[in-house]
Amino acid sequence: MQQAEKLSKLKILLDSQKVKDKDFHLRMGANFPIISDLFQKIYSETSNQEKAFELLMESLIKNFEERSNLQKKRDLMRMANPNWYSSQEIVGMMLYVDLFNTNFKGLKEKIPYFKDLGINTVHLMPFLDVPEFENDGGYAVRNYREVSARFGTMADFEALVKEFQKNDMNLVMDFVLNHCADQHEWAVKGRNGDPKYKDFFYFFPDRTLPNKYEKTMLDIFPDTAPGNFTFLPESNQWVMTLFYGYQWDLNYKNPMVLIEMIDTMLFWSNKGIDIFRFDAVAFMWKEIGKFNQNLPEVHVLLQLFKLCGQIVAPGVAYIAEAIVAPVEIIKYFGEGLSQGDECDIAYNANFMALSWESMATRNTELLKKSMRAVPTKPRNTTWINYARCHDDIGLGFEDYLVTELGLDSLQHHLYILKHYCDGFKDSFALGQRFMTEHGTGKARISGSMAALCGLEKALKENNETEIKLAVKRINLQHAVILSLGGLPMIYSGDEVALPNNYEYLNDESKKYDNRWLHRSKMNWNLVENIATSNSAEAQVYQNLKNLISIRKQTPAFADNNDLKYIDYVNTHLLVYKKTASNGDEVYVIANFSEFNTIFERSIFSDFNETKIYNLISKSYIDLNEKNFISAYDVLWLKIK
Repeated sequence: MQQAEKLSKLKILLDSQKVKDKDFHLRMGANFPIISDLFQKIYSETSNQEKAFELLMESLIKNFEERSNLQKKRDLMRMANPNWYSSQEIVGMMLYVDLFNTNFKGLKEKIPYFKDLGINTVHLMPFLDVPEFENDGGYAVRNYREVSARFGTMADFEALVKEFQKNDMNLVMDFVLNHCADQHEWAVKGRNGDPKYKDFFYFFPDRTLPNKYEKTMLDIFPDTAPGNFTFLPESNQWVMTLFYGYQWDLNYKNPMVLIEMIDTMLFWSNKGIDIFRFDAVAFMWKEIGKFNQNLPEVHVLLQLFKLCGQIVAPGVAYIAEAIVAPVEIIKYFGEGLSQGDECDIAYNANFMALSWESMATRNTELLKKSMRAVPTKPRNTTWINYARCHDDIGLGFEDYLVTELGLDSLQHHLYILKHYCDGFKDSFALGQRFMTEHGTGKARISGSMAALCGLEKALKENNETEIKLAVKRINLQHAVILSLGGLPMIYSGDEVALPNNYEYLNDESKKYDNRWLHRSKMNWNLVENIATSNSAEAQVYQNLKNLISIRKQTPAFADNNDLKYIDYVNTHLLVYKKTASNGDEVYVIANFSEFNTIFERSIFSDFNETKIYNLISKSYIDLNEKNFISAYDVLWLKIK
């Protein structure tokens, strides 16, 4: 079908639905040609592509008509400030609903807690309906349009959204795009031979094609779920399952899958979701003979999600959960003519891993070298900056950068594992290996912030000196992610330094996955006297609360693509500069070691004053040729 014919059909459709909103017509008119071209690009060889495209347009109209006036007003406000998610005033927290406070009602009760700390953006870990036993922590969705009964009803969720909006808070939703549970209605019907739904997945009668796919496929969980296909004995066939056998990969080569998923996304947009975290996006398209990550078609799919979302809910933002090499992750913001038409936000996973590398080595050279190698991202896009999350820490450093520093890449990787997981040379950390590679010994790392920074061990040993150092390490991690620019995301429990959770070993559904080590239930007893207590946990909380408050009042901490790393000879120090639109500059100096050390005046270009203002201490400090910075300390130094 030609573009003119499609436009004519669209006009007839809009007229028949009596859509009168001028802004919607403008957005549809602006985005329609691009959506049409992208759809044609990816589905030109598909027999039902014309009908599918019409269904997609019908979905956009239907969902816009169902969008509330309140949501439409919020859209218009955000359109006036399109990169609102890059503001220094946005501070996030990610959490599991049940581990945080039981259910949606319990979450609503804790809004005063969020406001006291300064959190205004909450990322809810998966909260949709999932099978009871095997569900990968909520990432095996059984019904995309129902919330889990464990958390309450849809009415409870809607009440939570209403209260969040009343308090000017944002909700982030995990949207699992790559796969669904094998108990999903689509999977059940496909398993039983329904041709419509069988085409929603990748089914094979024998191992011939799976074997060809496997030659270029990454094995995601080699220890607990080796291989990428699962045998179904009742039907004597194989189905593609990149993650776990109970998570069936969706077949986006079928346009009906895309339409169902876009329609579902818009359904939740209308429920009040402000930001979607697109889960496991790098794996959404598969081809025999090609590596199963980052294929060009993935980016076309994400552009279709984003552009359709912009038509219906232009105030919503999108996160790419693509934990891939820096040169690849930049592409998820959109490249060339597509800049701004893909995801608005991506995870700064490389920096996260390198911050832990710097803490283990007491050396920031690899971190700085790696960050300079990352291509510049498009304007109006931003990073999620984080120190811990629900997942493991992957040490995916660029080997050539490690080698350029005169290090053996494998041995460097193994040293970091020994430091965080083996107590190497009396290390402070209590982490554990996750998914060890046979042959190399490489692995990822599990463990809570408190465990990896040494607080759990220090408290067990009642070592006051080590407790103080551990609190400073945690503060350093938080101070850095809050000052890089972008959207800082605190992991729930880190604000009160929760230790590792060893109880997961008693749960049959979790004991095989040690990522549950850092998925602890919130300890509300710690919070009762948090404002007056002098405990280590209270110090962590009060330090973080202070940092968040300062961040919100410091325009330089917004993301305007202005982050500049400063070359400096003292390798213990990470030094960078942030610049506000009014010209104010903030220099951040972080000491990644337990040694008291110095920095020199020469860090500050063209600054001739004898005093400089430290935002964190709220005081001026004398600036000499050589200046003192204590172990694991962080300075936020402001220059007008």
